[in-house]
Amino acid sequence: MDTLISLLIVVLLLVLPLKFAAKFIGAKNTGFFSCLFALIVSALFQYGFNQVFPGLDQTYGWIVTVPVAALAYMLVLGTTFLKAVLIAIVQVILMVLLTALVAGLLAGI
Repeated sequence: MDTLISLLIVVLLLVLPLKFAAKFIGAKNTGFFSCLFALIVSALFQYGFNQVFPGLDQTYGWIVTVPVAALAYMLVLGTTFLKAVLIAIVQVILMVLLTALVAGLLAGI
């Protein structure tokens, strides 16, 4: 049961920031499952890119991550590339803040 709750928390920490960012920026598809699918496609794109260019993972990974994630978000969420880049940036900011909030709640701060 603890594993299921932990998995649910991780999925929510990943999907909800993307959902809020996509709705805030103005994407067409902002449903929960659309955002979950966009995250899966983004992870697959990033894995494929890291397989083609393995040396970029440690050195320039942060430069590559945003455009690759934006490409996946553009395709799945139905938006332009520039809006998808903004979604990726806002998603990262929201995910960090939400993770810090949940960690603080779980730690009892």
